[in-house]
Amino acid sequence: MANLIAFSMVAIVTLFFGLIVGFQLAHIRYVHRLIALTKRSINTGTLFPLLAELKKEQELQSSK
Repeated sequence: MANLIAFSMVAIVTLFFGLIVGFQLAHIRYVHRLIALTKRSINTGTLFPLLAELKKEQELQSSK
């Protein structure tokens, strides 16, 4: 009986750790996509024109 309970507990813990890892991987993929989209938007100036202008201004100041 103890082996059945121990096996069940190990299975449950393993399942929950698997779910946690799955959520972490999904979150990492989402953040990478969001970063790529943000960089592309800033570089093209389509989504964040103000940020694009600030970046251009910083580049001009750093080149001086």
